[in-house]
Amino acid sequence: MAYTSSPEAQKRELDELRNAVNCAVVLEKAGFRLDRQATAQRSARNLKFRRDSEAIIVNHDGKGWWDPKGDGKGDVFKLVQYLDPSKNLGHVRQELRALIGRSPTLEVVERTKGAGDRPRRDPAELWNRRTAPGQGTAAWRYLTEIRGLPDHIVAIAGQQGALKEGPHGTAWFGHRDVDGQFTGMEMRGPDYKGFSTGGVGKRLFGFRADGGEAPVTRLVVTEAAIDALSFAALDRFQKGTLYTSTGGGMSPESEANLKRVMMQVAAQPEARLVVAVDNDLQGDRYAGKFAAMARDVGLWSGRISSVVTVRYARVF
Repeated sequence: MAYTSSPEAQKRELDELRNAVNCAVVLEKAGFRLDRQATAQRSARNLKFRRDSEAIIVNHDGKGWWDPKGDGKGDVFKLVQYLDPSKNLGHVRQELRALIGRSPTLEVVERTKGAGDRPRRDPAELWNRRTAPGQGTAAWRYLTEIRGLPDHIVAIAGQQGALKEGPHGTAWFGHRDVDGQFTGMEMRGPDYKGFSTGGVGKRLFGFRADGGEAPVTRLVVTEAAIDALSFAALDRFQKGTLYTSTGGGMSPESEANLKRVMMQVAAQPEARLVVAVDNDLQGDRYAGKFAAMARDVGLWSGRISSVVTVRYARVF
């Protein structure tokens, strides 16, 4: 985007920034996180974000917001100034330019009623208490019957410690950084979709369909963990492949972690990156970002667009 000082160009830029930057991204940059109670209704029009005792509602598909405890409301420009009244329009434009193309991570704030000063429950502790889905369990049926995943793919992900059975039929997909440290989990179920962290954030979900004996020479990056399992189920070239998921939107720390993984893979002969993202505008943005990261580390990359239906996840 070119920035000029003519009135027409300024108006055009304001319109582009207003459409390109999601209010949720601005809130997450300021330290707000999605309220757990709102996570189950992510398809709803209003999403509540919290920062300590503050709360702001995002509506109109990320184009608008309002403060339930005050009179603040408006578009993304007014949101930046509401959070920091010292910023003028020039400062706001500069901040929003840096956020173009970024998606909200929708990481979840952990809250418990009457918690006071009690420590929050560590997602790593919750993760370690859970076991892998087994034949006939609620999460197993969700993944194999509703999502149409093959039994052996679900079993392998569980055996590798990448998949756990959550409450109420949810499946938990563990995220770890490049050093193997647990950072949180994607949570999916028939009526639930979210991400829980211990203050670290999304990094990468990953598993190997070939048992993990051969070196990783092929990295597949998808948007959701279920997409990674679906790709593995349809993949004819499983040997040496690491199937990963970013969990959707990525923070700068998540991007840095993915780049380190790419560097490790790029060190292998004939290494390559497969970008398996949705065939939509957001998928185009992810594909461009991942391809640029791969070029930086000398890793060949190609894209396959995926379309996920209600029952099956198919890769084209």
